[in-house]
Amino acid sequence: SQQEEAALMGLARLGLSQAERAAIAAHVEGRRSLDGAPGVNLEALRRKGFTDPALHAVEEAARDALSLRAAVHPIVVGADFCERVLKLPADVAAGKRGDLLMTLGFSEADIAAAEAHCMGAGSLAAAPHLTDAQRRIFAPASAIDAEARLKMAEAAAPFAFGPFVIDVTLAAGEDGDAIAQRAGACGVQLVQFTLPPLPPITLAPAPELSAETERVVERVVEKIIERGGERRRLPDRRKGYIQKASVGGHKVYLHTGEYDDGALGEIFIDMHKEGAAFRSLMNNFAVAISIGLQYGVPLEEFVDAFVFTRFEPSGEVRGNDSVRHATSILDYIFRELAVSYLNRSDLAHVDPFEARQDGISRRAVEAQEAARLISRGFSRGATPDNLVMLKPRGKGDGETASAGAARASAYLGDACPSCGSFTLTGVGNVWSCDACSWQGAAAER
Repeated sequence: SQQEEAALMGLARLGLSQAERAAIAAHVEGRRSLDGAPGVNLEALRRKGFTDPALHAVEEAARDALSLRAAVHPIVVGADFCERVLKLPADVAAGKRGDLLMTLGFSEADIAAAEAHCMGAGSLAAAPHLTDAQRRIFAPASAIDAEARLKMAEAAAPFAFGPFVIDVTLAAGEDGDAIAQRAGACGVQLVQFTLPPLPPITLAPAPELSAETERVVERVVEKIIERGGERRRLPDRRKGYIQKASVGGHKVYLHTGEYDDGALGEIFIDMHKEGAAFRSLMNNFAVAISIGLQYGVPLEEFVDAFVFTRFEPSGEVRGNDSVRHATSILDYIFRELAVSYLNRSDLAHVDPFEARQDGISRRAVEAQEAARLISRGFSRGATPDNLVMLKPRGKGDGETASAGAARASAYLGDACPSCGSFTLTGVGNVWSCDACSWQGAAAER
């Protein structure tokens, strides 16, 4: 800017070397780096737990930041880094509360010294390589008193074509007549601005205390006592399903138990040919999950907690139509439960609608018997009553293919007057239909 160029030209006229002018410019404008800064620097931040990527982010932000606190901020280094590495509370790590530098243990003096080193002092008042006389040349307007301003105006008056405008702040009770006379003598116009008088403060008289005794009104305070959650037990005869699968070559049997409304209430996990310790741990883990479900813990919480857990056995999943790969047994179990009970198709590797067995799919599949989907034992034999299975006529009754072909050649070729099928046969004047068992005389066609 023009002010910076003028300041550099002034420093050069004073006889300062290029290195001294560069040091003064760095003092005013700042180094824009915390490397070697007093108080707060890169090494101090590294001792506090900052990693190389975090320090690099701070250095990048310091180039354009308006303050040091803006450069060393949770938004710059990341809330996850502050919470996981620096062990800060969640609200502080998110930048919603507190000051990161103060939280890390830096004092105000350390922060101010580092900010002057990094962001610059903004003035030449404390710049190095300058004498007191040279600093007065670059003094800001607020540092020049009224007498010095008038002397400057008096010296410049012969070369001015108009009046000067000088802001002078008078102390309380100070008379401005002497300054006005000096201003008139040097051709300076004095304009005085006074603050309007403030209205007097009036205090309302304090109310007189009544001699009567105040009536004390009792207030009933209700205390809410929270009771612990009650266990919702499953019915003695419950429905559910059993899913057999293989995870990384290890067989896993998942048993589920449901309430009458279809909500999941319990699970059992059985490992085939596993060690006694691991198998027992999985069984007891399933019991713990079941108790949590019965006490009202949502299944979503368990799914979010155990999906993507990683331990052996893991790998390819066989025998499941939706989950094809799992990072652990628990990952597979809760993926299966999420797909089956929460409609979490995002956790499935195959679209559940593509793998459904009820015909409601993008692909046409054959409908299967209801007894395959509903337990015959649970329904006590009631399920087959809702289903009528029609078998092709003739099969299973000893009729051979040649006999069927011979019978087809014996049809008359006329349509049945009852059902319209071309399965009429005749013996004399009596015709009959093999499809609907209609019988009639030949004249009734």
